[in-house]
Amino acid sequence: MSLNKYFEKAVELIDKSERILITTHHKPDGDAIGSLSAISDALIASGRDVKPLILSPMPEWYRFLFDEKVPVLGEDVKLDELVAGRFGMFDLIIIVDTNSPGQLPDFAKYLKQINIPILVIDHHRTSDGLGALEIVESDAAATGLVILDLFKYTGWKITKKIADALFIAIATDTGWFQFNNTDGRVFEACSELFCLGVKPSDIYRKLYETCSYERFKLKTAMLNTLELHFDGRFATMQLLKKDFEKTGGTYADTENLINEPRIIKTVDVTALFIELGDGRIRCSLRSKGALDVGKIAGKFGGGGHKMAAGTFVPGPMENAKKLILNEIRNLLD
Repeated sequence: MSLNKYFEKAVELIDKSERILITTHHKPDGDAIGSLSAISDALIASGRDVKPLILSPMPEWYRFLFDEKVPVLGEDVKLDELVAGRFGMFDLIIIVDTNSPGQLPDFAKYLKQINIPILVIDHHRTSDGLGALEIVESDAAATGLVILDLFKYTGWKITKKIADALFIAIATDTGWFQFNNTDGRVFEACSELFCLGVKPSDIYRKLYETCSYERFKLKTAMLNTLELHFDGRFATMQLLKKDFEKTGGTYADTENLINEPRIIKTVDVTALFIELGDGRIRCSLRSKGALDVGKIAGKFGGGGHKMAAGTFVPGPMENAKKLILNEIRNLLD
């Protein structure tokens, strides 16, 4: 079925809906937040009752994309409130930038208790069949590209704010055009968004030159744990609960910190292990392309791409590191 057929079915679902819940994966990145913001704004403009919900706090540098604070599940909205309908009674759920229950911690529990149509819009190859309708384009560099094509199909107005959100989705998931998923489609899309008023230099400054002192201290604490394995090909770093307490940094402050060791010429793969409040270990993985980290994340119930993936690994920290180290060793062998 062509992509336009999927878009047609998506429009049919949306047209039958008045109250829509939109969410994305745990620890949302630029693609997740940009996609969430863009489609939320478009559906709000259509007169629908739209409620965005995130599953963990977003980095503060993305908040300008929303007119109001986006509620966080577990903080602003409890799971039992969501299940009981006190957050809202919805006739459609839209999930962007993931199709894996492993990336939707408590929200996945909610999905098991409801009978509401789900529309998935994603670009990851990890697919667990969450949606009644799934628009998944695995060769797209970002979910923002898929949503941009949806806008073109529907004729929804792309405001300056929506253009900013889609540009952020695309630019961040291509590493600001450094990663090898950057292709002609990426530059064509960004050119279109530029013509709609996007100013890349302003966005770059908002995202990368407004770092809090707490985030800077957290980055320093992380770099002090850097270790190289397998003749320098695999870099590991970690952050413990005490590091957050000591620096004042937050979990959201860890976005993109995993990329720091990529400048080391011998490094092919990087892993960042983060100890969570409930004792689990979050492992983020990045590859320069030689090794497929998506396969590793998939073994532990996570997901992602060949070059960027994430999962939860059983603690304590040393156990988590050992598990991932063994998987990397197997790939290298």
